[in-house]
Amino acid sequence: MSSDCSKLADCSPPPSSSSPTPDPAPSGAVVWRQTEEDSKADVASREVLRRLWQLYAEMVLPIEHESHYAHFAAPPMTAEEFEAKPQVLLVGQYSTGKTSMVKWLTGCDSRHFDIKPQPSTDKFMAVVHGEEEKLIKGNAAAVLPQLPYQGLACLGNSFLSSFQAVVCPAEILKDITLVDTPGVLSGSKHRIGRSYNYASVVAWMAERADLVLLTFDAHKLDISDEFQEVMEVLRPHADKVRCVLNKADQIDAKNLVRVYGALLWNVGKVLRTPEVARVFISSFWDQPYRFRDHQQLFDEDKEAIIQELNSLPRTALLRKIDSMVARISRVKTHLCIVSHLRDNLPMLPRLLPAVAGGGDRGLQQWACQQLPKVFKEVQRLHGVSPGDLPDLEAYRARLAVFEDFSRLPAWDAEDSARLQHVMEVDIPNLMGDVGGVSLVRNPLGFHPRDDAEERASWFCCQSRKRRRTEY
Repeated sequence: MSSDCSKLADCSPPPSSSSPTPDPAPSGAVVWRQTEEDSKADVASREVLRRLWQLYAEMVLPIEHESHYAHFAAPPMTAEEFEAKPQVLLVGQYSTGKTSMVKWLTGCDSRHFDIKPQPSTDKFMAVVHGEEEKLIKGNAAAVLPQLPYQGLACLGNSFLSSFQAVVCPAEILKDITLVDTPGVLSGSKHRIGRSYNYASVVAWMAERADLVLLTFDAHKLDISDEFQEVMEVLRPHADKVRCVLNKADQIDAKNLVRVYGALLWNVGKVLRTPEVARVFISSFWDQPYRFRDHQQLFDEDKEAIIQELNSLPRTALLRKIDSMVARISRVKTHLCIVSHLRDNLPMLPRLLPAVAGGGDRGLQQWACQQLPKVFKEVQRLHGVSPGDLPDLEAYRARLAVFEDFSRLPAWDAEDSARLQHVMEVDIPNLMGDVGGVSLVRNPLGFHPRDDAEERASWFCCQSRKRRRTEY
């Protein structure tokens, strides 16, 4: 941590400059750079993406339906999610500057961007591109084919009434989508004031986002109960999480170093990752800086976050392929688990009525009790790695409410082989077109098999002759 804090200290000017003298920040308008090479690469990427969707729809999706994967893990992916632009999710406690950052990135002064010192943004807001500014309510946005939010219907109308899409004619929105979120509240306020599970919605959004910006106010780093719950659901997506220490120009150099160290400590304690998340330090708006002590650092981090956003369209395809391989691996493990349960269902609960401890209720209790043993058997029989197994308690909770165990599929080696073939053959063939890895200059050639087989047969023949001679 000392090396990280030293980058703040090294940028400090002489002490005399620590007075709050205003100095203009870099120009408010974000310059979005997309080259002609990017446009050509986008055409090739869309063809690979089309083939990837075809693999999923024809080879993986039927197995997901047959094994009831949506009930135990995640709903099916849609074509709109495949085609979606890279999404950037902004999450943080109230009044940390999330909406101000969206306004700074887009350069749009929309009337729908409600910026106040107190909690103001009370809805999840997807900021998307369009020629004219308009507001699309949640239920309409969830069925609009141009947007990748059809899956939000599974969260219910109580959430969709708190979701909206804002259309803005910003250049940056041609390539990425920004998703602003309501500020995380503290104590029991979030339970009383919200009719949906905030952490579950963030988990759904984070799984589909390409980048998650976790925003903090330099003046208040305390982590509320709900914010800690949100950060914990982000833990599986820690590689996509970046921290934003906003409003950093509002405190002097000495206190900024302390705040930066405290932020690293708090985030590392909750996310529990081996590496500290990347932290962008600045004031991400178009207002002048108050303290000039770290103006160079502030400007560099503003440029750095723009560069990271600018790289998202170029790397989106590789991230989708990576996500697809991980999903297929989870589907295969899930198939092994439910088919093992199906093949070992006890006979007595299936024959007895529910009042006698049988029926679905009896099978649910048996399955929940046997689940740890089933996990071990799946590892032994199918070679499943412990790291590929789902969370035991979460899986047990879904199993406890599953009805009609006769609908679970029996073990089919062809289904498992089909998934394995997609991961080991089909997707690597796609990766060959977009991976960008150079081939070996002098690959090893194949030796002629005919000569080898002839020599092998000759040696075997001589060996058999020697054995007959010895006897």
